[in-house]
Amino acid sequence: MRWDVRRGVLLGVALLAARPALAQDDLAARVKKAQDAARANAASPQGREWAQRHSSATGRLLIPVLNRCLPEPAGDIPTVFSVYVRLSQAGRVREVVTELDAALGKCMTTAAREMPFPEAPRDDYWIQVNMAAPL
Repeated sequence: MRWDVRRGVLLGVALLAARPALAQDDLAARVKKAQDAARANAASPQGREWAQRHSSATGRLLIPVLNRCLPEPAGDIPTVFSVYVRLSQAGRVREVVTELDAALGKCMTTAAREMPFPEAPRDDYWIQVNMAAPL
């Protein structure tokens, strides 16, 4: 019986230790999925037209969202990164994903929920927005 308890404790400790790695793997998979979808959308004729008309507006809309979600800047040199945004056809933000940090993506998703983006060609439409911020 003691061996089973000890083995259970060791398994629990191992799972807790692996949790950050699993979360990082999950984030990487979500970023990859969003990246692939955004690239496919941007390569389509509708996507090229949408980007041509709305890419500058999406960047402007995301700047205040990013500023609300960033901690105080750590330095003066901006870090360049991509943000992937999943839009509804009506132009509502459904999800924001970034490779920097899952918490940043969650914060940006919440902060951008009520922000009106341009209507998307279809539901679950992923776009890529390149950003820079001092981190």
